[in-house]
Amino acid sequence: MSGKRKGQKMKKKISFVAVGQAAGNIGRLFEENGFSVIYVNTSQEDLDTLEKAKFKYHIPQGEGCNKDRRKAKQLVIDDFDNIAAEIESKAKSEMTFVIFASGGGTGSGAGPMLIDLLIDEGKTVGAVTVIPAPDESVKSHINSYECFSELTEISGSGSCFIIDNGNGDKLELNAAFVDSFSAFLEIPEKHKSIKGNIDKAEIMETLKAHGVSVVIRSKGKESADVIQAVKESALAPLEPDRAVKYITASLAGDVKMSDLEKAFGTPIDNFQTFNDAETICCISGLTYPQTRLEVIYNKVAENKDLIKKNLAATRETGLKGGVNFLDEMEPAKKKDGGKKPQSKRDIMSKYL
Repeated sequence: MSGKRKGQKMKKKISFVAVGQAAGNIGRLFEENGFSVIYVNTSQEDLDTLEKAKFKYHIPQGEGCNKDRRKAKQLVIDDFDNIAAEIESKAKSEMTFVIFASGGGTGSGAGPMLIDLLIDEGKTVGAVTVIPAPDESVKSHINSYECFSELTEISGSGSCFIIDNGNGDKLELNAAFVDSFSAFLEIPEKHKSIKGNIDKAEIMETLKAHGVSVVIRSKGKESADVIQAVKESALAPLEPDRAVKYITASLAGDVKMSDLEKAFGTPIDNFQTFNDAETICCISGLTYPQTRLEVIYNKVAENKDLIKKNLAATRETGLKGGVNFLDEMEPAKKKDGGKKPQSKRDIMSKYL
């Protein structure tokens, strides 16, 4: 019983803010796994489908955004003080992850801006987002393109997990990710070894690393099995640049940390423990998946005339010639330590 209680205590270090309908589906899985989740949506109808949700917040004046990112941003700006107060009162955790689908309306439009604003409030914030499958609509790809152009420019954020809907059934991908993430959080309490342990601080340090992260669990007993599990996970594929900050893993069988480093790159640090059942591994501080994002870019480029027509019709201003986030995948660096901090108004204005 004490181990279970301690496991729950570890989960209290992490909370989630699920923005939009797709995020609600992922958030529900996290809540079922014992995490605190706040569901934020412009659509009351979407919130009503989450019958067992403990914390729900409907953004006033919102009746859904129908993939209109600009509308979602404006609604969040108009109600940010109330949203922030709701998160502050419900998400009393060491770190908060904002969940959103990059190709949607409410989550895609509000997600990056909400992360930026919460960081400005002094919170440690990560992201869980979703990339549309290649066969999804052009509009979803436009939104995803614009969403990542904003997300990659946020300084000071923690881990960003990117579920790739091109990897299989959406519900199965969501479940696999939540399952692996939850197992990773439980390592300090459930996996003990005389050869070394991973403590709570090391788990949190891994998750707070800026950049993209992946997390998997594998019953394979060889290093090659785990390496393949990373490549075939629910998450977007890794870039081949071998840039990595942390590799944190509970290793089983003959899986070796040295083999994982050979496959994925030499981290600044690694944390490891051992168990007899399965390998659970999180790799953090990775670069954004440019190769996968180029698929989104190409889908948009191939439908350029249609995009122009759609953007003109909805009065959106994205995807003009000056937007080229694929060449600038690294998050924007803070320019000058002496620069005055941005006001909330400054942060909000850059998203509009």
